[in-house]
Amino acid sequence: MKETTLAKSKRKIAADYQAIAAQLLAGINRLEEQMDKDHAESERLKAETQAIKTRTETTLSRLQEQIDRLSKAV
Repeated sequence: MKETTLAKSKRKIAADYQAIAAQLLAGINRLEEQMDKDHAESERLKAETQAIKTRTETTLSRLQEQIDRLSKAV
């Protein structure tokens, strides 16, 4: 029995929708992967910033101690 044109058309439309849905899901997956990478990079930068802040505070503290010693020596 031959398929009607309408049945063929419906199958094509369904296949088109499935293809579009697959493309959308692939796009969502790519976005999620990029978000994960961005989040990891953000966390890495936060840690690096904290390390720099800690080193800076240590350096400032040492400088202040030297200033205090020199002030007492004068």
